[in-house]
Amino acid sequence: MKALLLAAALAVAALVYASFDADAGLGTWLRLRAELRESQARNSGLRAGIATLEQEEGALRRGGFAVERAIREELGFVREGETLLRLPPADHSSARFP
Repeated sequence: MKALLLAAALAVAALVYASFDADAGLGTWLRLRAELRESQARNSGLRAGIATLEQEEGALRRGGFAVERAIREELGFVREGETLLRLPPADHSSARFP
């Protein structure tokens, strides 16, 4: 009976130590899990950005209107008779959706 109590006490002590250990405890594990989720979300966003850039590259390599559009947007050129409107970037942080 004493051996069983001693084993249980040691198991509880090991669990408490593992929970509060600064180098390998439960808090560290939870923090690393959160960092992993953030990294995966960031990677997903970067992959989407890469796909968009690859589409733009393909359009520019094919030439035609895409090249003209890119040059006009970059340099702010307009054709004769056109009016250039410069709008501030959209701020979606305070947008309210019904």
